[in-house]
Amino acid sequence: MNKVHDFATQVENLQMDSEFFHFGIVVLSIAIIFLAIYALVMPIMKRWSKKSLSALNKILVERHLASRLLQVIPATAFSAAVQNVLDPSTWLFEVSSRIANIWYTLLSFAIACSILDVIEHFNGINERTMKRPLHGIFQAIKVSLFCLAAIFIVSQLTDKSPVIIFSALGAMATVLMLIFKDSILGVVSGVQINLSDLLRKGDWIEIERHNADGTVMDITLTSVKVRNWDNTISVIPAYDLITNSFRNWRGMQDSGVRRIKRAMYIDQKTVRFLTPDEIASLSKIKILAPYLEAKIHEIVGEESKAGLLGIAQGSGSPDMLNARHLTNIGTFRAYCTAYLRSRKTVAQDMTLMTRLLEPTPLGLPLEVYAFANTTVWEDFEGIQADILDHLIAAMPEFGLELYQRQ
Repeated sequence: MNKVHDFATQVENLQMDSEFFHFGIVVLSIAIIFLAIYALVMPIMKRWSKKSLSALNKILVERHLASRLLQVIPATAFSAAVQNVLDPSTWLFEVSSRIANIWYTLLSFAIACSILDVIEHFNGINERTMKRPLHGIFQAIKVSLFCLAAIFIVSQLTDKSPVIIFSALGAMATVLMLIFKDSILGVVSGVQINLSDLLRKGDWIEIERHNADGTVMDITLTSVKVRNWDNTISVIPAYDLITNSFRNWRGMQDSGVRRIKRAMYIDQKTVRFLTPDEIASLSKIKILAPYLEAKIHEIVGEESKAGLLGIAQGSGSPDMLNARHLTNIGTFRAYCTAYLRSRKTVAQDMTLMTRLLEPTPLGLPLEVYAFANTTVWEDFEGIQADILDHLIAAMPEFGLELYQRQ
């Protein structure tokens, strides 16, 4: 009996040695396949992609999709070898089978991520979708795939069904929601931002509570990155943009015009009626002459125009209040409007006016309201400055002065 037992033990040992020998051959073969892929095939593909004119060929190599698809070959070879070479009743077969399943799981996750990267790349260069905040959605999909892969790998390591692991995770849902609260809120906010088109990459936004004022650089799963005008970077939670307010200047940029809204505070002591000599002098201004002629005709009629110009000076006399007369502030306001109408850098099809605001202790505000026909910051500031420079310099010609605190 002892001899029979010893013989059986020797046979079993020989079988195990044979199993290990065959497994070693399988591992060596897989290593050779890997070496051939990364030492021969991949360099050829990289050189070919650089010479190729197709953007798809280049991006397949750059996003590692091609290399990960090639890894299916050794993974499939390993799985097939395990099934055909090893004895299903041995522990080595079971371990090798689980390794093959885990390998397939990781490889499937990597290939899916590469496919998402390729889609995101072409989304980023498409004119219709390049500014859509889809980066966060792609990240959310990757996180979901990672969770599924992790659950399947754990099920292989613990020899438990994925359904049981899902059930255990369901019991831990409350804890997981607390841990991944920002990620969950970020995913929901990213979907809302995308569907509502609230924000795009490249938009100029302003968020006062975060001292953020600049261009959106990136929209991720949980945050929005903004480059401020002073070149500092602000990172803002995505859900904060949904639960609170912010200003998006995209409408201004899309319209191609930008509003000019500046007030000049005039010293109220300089506001008065115009004298006939001043009216005659101001009538020589080409852009103002049509207004003065129409206003004089409206006030006294065409027949009495000469009479108006011949009225004796004395703007402070009570007789001046018995009839309508031109004021220097009203005439200057008309000049401002006419000047804006004459400028090619001002959008003529948008709202354009000069208006008086409520008097203040700092003077009488005369506001210029118009739109520059550009959204470029430097050009806009130059147009706005040129307009105000001219109007401030022209103000003394109408007998007006800016208020300046002594």
